[in-house]
Amino acid sequence: MTREPGDLYIKYTTGDDGSQEIPAGAVFWASPSIWLTDTSGASIPQAKVGVDNWVHVQVDSMNSEVRDNVKVQAWVCDYTPGFIGPDSARPSSGGANGRTGSISTGVSKTAPGVAKVVWRPLDTDLINGPNIDTGHLCVGANVFVETLPAPEGARLSSGKLDVISNRHHGWLNITVVRNSPRIAPLAFRLTNPGTEPERFVLRAWELDGESAMGQVEQEHLLMAGFVDLTDCGPEPPLVPAACQREPHERTRLAKGGRLVLRGLPEPVPLRPAESEARFEIRTAAEGCDPTTVEVDIRPGQHVPALFVVNSEGEPGEVHTFDIVQETQDGVVIGGARVITVDVPEWHCC
Repeated sequence: MTREPGDLYIKYTTGDDGSQEIPAGAVFWASPSIWLTDTSGASIPQAKVGVDNWVHVQVDSMNSEVRDNVKVQAWVCDYTPGFIGPDSARPSSGGANGRTGSISTGVSKTAPGVAKVVWRPLDTDLINGPNIDTGHLCVGANVFVETLPAPEGARLSSGKLDVISNRHHGWLNITVVRNSPRIAPLAFRLTNPGTEPERFVLRAWELDGESAMGQVEQEHLLMAGFVDLTDCGPEPPLVPAACQREPHERTRLAKGGRLVLRGLPEPVPLRPAESEARFEIRTAAEGCDPTTVEVDIRPGQHVPALFVVNSEGEPGEVHTFDIVQETQDGVVIGGARVITVDVPEWHCC
């Protein structure tokens, strides 16, 4: 696979230094370099309809020389066509042209830069969810430099992003809510991005050890209202959204401490679960293995599916799952990472 030339890149995982191709089967839709905040700079696990939300994109470089005039396009996309980018962008995020933010500082190997754009979701963005008050979308990003003497990448107004072979592209799954989401199975739709009927494989598996609670997973857990950080001193003040260089949770976690369940009589630490949870994929297709399902899909058809988890672990145990749609040849079409936390039945905070 040919890599797009250039030094600038958007990380697909925490340890990514841009020098290697993204390996086959890697999770490329959970970039640590893309995050959402409200206007005050507080990280949000879901964007809210009718108010301004900030989309932040960090750009890194493999070169020690400083690059100026670096820009980022960002789109909020409906992923059900089987891709993200200009051709699946929502009108609320600028349509096919997206929204463009400039990095005000130089970008180099030792000094990444952050671009920001504002996005105000609409009621029509509440799609792909289990009920009318939720929506599941994806953020796509593209970094480029247009000015001489060293242009890099390209501004886009059509087509799709290719995160695997173009390191100027990044992808993050997000959720849109109107009110607090109700507890429900994760609902989503499968689609066929090709021109001929095809059989796809939908797989789900549980991660363990450090993979279940890596940096990005801990950051997202800390964004949840029922999780807090203890034994790390006072919480640092919020950095205004327009000045933010990293998620607020990344700053807090760097000070140490423990993730704990909030609202319990005694602090209960969050930790990877000792035993695997029971989980299954539900579609109209029949199969013997509920964690691996083959589905025949026609071009343009949307096939509904549910991901259901049943865990009876101790409070504070964390289960992390990857759900991936692949072709019969193993080409990854897309996927999602799902994190669940066991809490007491009466827990509501």
